[in-house]
Amino acid sequence: MQIKESSGGHYILWVFVVVGVLLMSVGIAVAISFGIDSQNYEKVQATIVDITTSKDSDGDTNYHVEVDYEYNGIKYTNIPTNFWDISMYEGQIIDIYINRDSPTQMRSGTIMIILPCVLFGMGLIMTLIASFPLHKWLKSKRITKHVRKNGEVVFCKITDVIPDTSYRVNGRIVNNILECEPLNEPQIVVTYTSPPFNQKYPIEIGKTIKVYRDRDNPENYYVDLNSIE
Repeated sequence: MQIKESSGGHYILWVFVVVGVLLMSVGIAVAISFGIDSQNYEKVQATIVDITTSKDSDGDTNYHVEVDYEYNGIKYTNIPTNFWDISMYEGQIIDIYINRDSPTQMRSGTIMIILPCVLFGMGLIMTLIASFPLHKWLKSKRITKHVRKNGEVVFCKITDVIPDTSYRVNGRIVNNILECEPLNEPQIVVTYTSPPFNQKYPIEIGKTIKVYRDRDNPENYYVDLNSIE
């Protein structure tokens, strides 16, 4: 019987890493773009003169902010900002960045700072969340490869089959883990744990199974699911 080890959802972790790296890259690209483009923008102070609201087709509230400001001796009045935040109020003086070539075009200084930081921060969090379990999984793969090639073989008796509670699909446990103990080493009290495998595979208690163990570091081992006699 060939038993396939479960991936344990590690492909989802790889998706997290890829998306995280992409978000960080976009955040850096946006920051660079803002930095280059900002050379054509100049900071001025503007006064909020009007804040109105409207409803869209979905019933969501949209906020419309208009400001007055002066640039190069010319006064601009009731110019829409195209941005809003909850701290804004009529009469408030805010910093805006206006296009030197088209002074009615503006940006929020807050957005220029926050947007790249949010994108980069989200990407960094996603990458870190996935990196630690992936590192542990990849380390176990390296150990498995090493002990299968260079380790000693220990014959063990399967003592238990338990649900793998570390991984669920739609809230349901789908994998099992088996435990076994050495047959010819009664003086050593140790239990080896297998990689997770799908519950569809029937495993009988008392069967013999091979464990590959590192001679120099017995804590590194691999339970060969396909060696069950």
